[in-house]
Amino acid sequence: MLKKRVPLLAGLAIILLPITAITDETTLKAIMQELRQHFVDVSDGFLLDDFDKVAEGALAIAEHPRIPPEQVQLVAGELGAEMPVFKNFDVQVHELSLEMYKAAKERDRGTAVAAYQGMVAACFDCHFAYRERVAAVLKEAD
Repeated sequence: MLKKRVPLLAGLAIILLPITAITDETTLKAIMQELRQHFVDVSDGFLLDDFDKVAEGALAIAEHPRIPPEQVQLVAGELGAEMPVFKNFDVQVHELSLEMYKAAKERDRGTAVAAYQGMVAACFDCHFAYRERVAAVLKEAD
């Protein structure tokens, strides 16, 4: 069942930038697994010199589903005052994925690769800072 879309700046309560609708089965873990596949697709696109594949993967990253509200609440409870920093990682990934998408559409390899590298760095930084805590609080809730 599709849920109503919410504007991008709906507030810090929404962790990951929403563009697509979510289903009842969507979880943060499922979203991360899907994002991983899009990163693989983008990497393959670069390796194959396939700008269309890069653009498609970048757009899919930018349009990833939202974390369900109940999981957002759990994460926010765990992170507290760190929540804006956590959210900012997603903002960075979103903006860089759109930059990569635009560059790929323009066949601008240098800009697309730079955006990809920045996006990967933001993901690594977020995972290093928050992955264990977020996974633990969500696992407790299961």
